[in-house]
Amino acid sequence: MIKKKKKLALFDLDDTLFDGDTEGEWVTFMHKNGFIEDSSFFKEMEKFEKNYREGILNVYDYSEFLLSPLTGVHLSEIKEDINNFTTDISERLTDNLTEELLEQHEHDAKILTSGSLSFLVTEIGKKLGIKTCFGTDPEYVDNIFTGKVCGKPNFSEEKVRRVIEWIGSENFDEISAYSDSIHDLPLLEFSDKPHAISPDRKLNLIALERDWIIRVR
Repeated sequence: MIKKKKKLALFDLDDTLFDGDTEGEWVTFMHKNGFIEDSSFFKEMEKFEKNYREGILNVYDYSEFLLSPLTGVHLSEIKEDINNFTTDISERLTDNLTEELLEQHEHDAKILTSGSLSFLVTEIGKKLGIKTCFGTDPEYVDNIFTGKVCGKPNFSEEKVRRVIEWIGSENFDEISAYSDSIHDLPLLEFSDKPHAISPDRKLNLIALERDWIIRVR
């Protein structure tokens, strides 16, 4: 009897499993629900997005900027908001490619690993049927947001570190990884089967050079 391969799939979220950006949507949601009143917040958001594209983003500053509207808020106060928001975008930002990739790995172990805030990533993962989820963790004191990050933001090499820690002594025969971003190059290089999903310019060049699988929405 042929032994079935033990496989693991690593998924980035924004512009990979989702056809869109979770945190941009979250900022809009918070504005509509009164958590953000100052219009200058959006100008600052644009600056961070520009820095991200240029590869000079300070991930701590960015993550704490996103958390700042929730400083002093008890987690229970926004539990319903989080559920409503993640339900909405899990419907709006998924497409045929999302379904195809999840079906392809239906019987494999899966990890959703994103730089987005972990309380959003975890709920989105539940709605996509992914149990293991990593995101950027907020700091809480007695379940109240401090506006700070707990540990390191889940970006770049930190994604790989968390995956390795999760794998532990498990032996996978094949690891696949999916991302749109050059910032996830370490994650893609860690895998046996890297996939570039509608990649940015820098990642596209590397994917072409290395003959990686490229999927375009």
